[in-house]
Amino acid sequence: MEIEPVFIFRLIAAFTTMYLIALGHSVFEKSGILNLSIDGVFFLLTGVVVSIVVPLADIFSSLGLPVILATTLTVITTGLIAVIIGVFMAWTLTKLPVGQGSVGLALMFLGYGLGIIAGYEIRLGGVRIGLYTYPESLNIYVVFLIIALSTGIITHILLNKTVIGAAIRACGENPHVALVLGVNVLKTRIIASIIGFFIMGVGASLFVLLWQKYWDIKIYLLGYGWLAFTIALAAGRHPLVLIPLALLFGGLVEFNIRLKTTLGLQVDLAKMIPFLATLALMTIYGSTRLRKIFEPPRSLGKVFYREERTV
Repeated sequence: MEIEPVFIFRLIAAFTTMYLIALGHSVFEKSGILNLSIDGVFFLLTGVVVSIVVPLADIFSSLGLPVILATTLTVITTGLIAVIIGVFMAWTLTKLPVGQGSVGLALMFLGYGLGIIAGYEIRLGGVRIGLYTYPESLNIYVVFLIIALSTGIITHILLNKTVIGAAIRACGENPHVALVLGVNVLKTRIIASIIGFFIMGVGASLFVLLWQKYWDIKIYLLGYGWLAFTIALAAGRHPLVLIPLALLFGGLVEFNIRLKTTLGLQVDLAKMIPFLATLALMTIYGSTRLRKIFEPPRSLGKVFYREERTV
């Protein structure tokens, strides 16, 4: 049976989106900060994307410039906006004795609300977002696939073969010991937030501009950010191990309707397949040796306060 080009395009887009979000999240958590804001931040960034790309594309069109330039500039801008959120989290959760879980969940719900505000005007105007997204061209999708895989390889080298990578991992294992050894914990975590959240921002922008090519206020209910969270958790936040898991879950999300036709399932049940797979993966992860093999950073989620005495 011949594979349709659209099938390949959407699979690449699904993988690229889920992989970049999970990868960015993993880099940030490697520094020892638990990122429970991921789903809300993801939705906020998708709202930011549509609020930027439509007026920006109109300006570019009036100047006789290609719309694809506005689309690409939107991707970069979204990544930079995500960095602001990441730096705020890194600074707050390093300088202040506050719980990482409470701050993350607060930002998640705030992200839901701000995301609706950011994108609602465009949605209310009935604008067809597809007019401002990347065209379905093999070259474009292959380029983004290469960018995603290259980003993963570079991130792997950064975390495991460089001084800053060693500092990030040290902060994740025990920031107090890292501090004694001369690591600037705040600076290191801010660097991790800049790298991680920029990658997450790019992934969130591609969700709209490369994969779904639409925006709706109901998207945040679907929990794509939590899927990326699960991928990162099950892969031990390892940039290379993330690749097959992102491909699997991206494919399940994209082609659950095809599975409905193949297996004769009801539509609502078919939509549950990615989340049922998430539950199964979490069960396997928590009840097998995978939990030890892909053990999270030891200080992940723990409060670090410089005046606090280590035990």
